[in-house]
Amino acid sequence: MKKFTEFFLAILLLSFGGCVFKTFESPRSALIVIKSPTLKYADQGFVYRGKKRIKVQVYASGRAVFELTIGRRVCVNRGCMSEEEFYRKYLHVSYPKGTLAAIFSKRPIFDGEGLSEENGRSVQRIYEPDKFDIIYAFGSGYTRFKDRINHIIIKMTEIP
Repeated sequence: MKKFTEFFLAILLLSFGGCVFKTFESPRSALIVIKSPTLKYADQGFVYRGKKRIKVQVYASGRAVFELTIGRRVCVNRGCMSEEEFYRKYLHVSYPKGTLAAIFSKRPIFDGEGLSEENGRSVQRIYEPDKFDIIYAFGSGYTRFKDRINHIIIKMTEIP
C-alpha cells in the first residue's frame, strides 16, 4: 500500500508540476535602477520573465526591499492595482498599456514609434510636448528608459 501511495504522489506531481512550478524562466541577475518622483530603488536584483508575468526584485543587504510584478495587474510590494492606476501613481498617466512590461522584456514601446538601430542597440526617441520626452535604448543585456520631462529612469544591466 505504501508503494502505491508513493507512486500515486509521484504521478500527481509530474502531472501538475509543469503548470505549478514553471511560471518563470530562470532569473536573470541585474543591476536595476527604478527612479521616479514616487519610486527610488537602485541595487542588484533579479528579473524573472514568464509567458504572462514579469517579476522584478531589488535587494539591499541581502534582503528584497522592492518587488514589482507585472501581469494582468501590477503589484508593488504586494499591493496590486490596474496598470493604468500604476502609471498614474508611479510613472505617467499617458503611457500606453504594456509599456512597463515591454521595458523589462526589452521590446519596443509605443508601437515602435521612433525606433532605430544605433551601435548594435535598438533606440526609441519619443517626444510629445508637455507629456513626455523619452529616450529608450535596449539590447543584449541592457535596457535604459529615460523620460526627461517626468524625471523617470528605469535601467537594467544584466550580470552574466
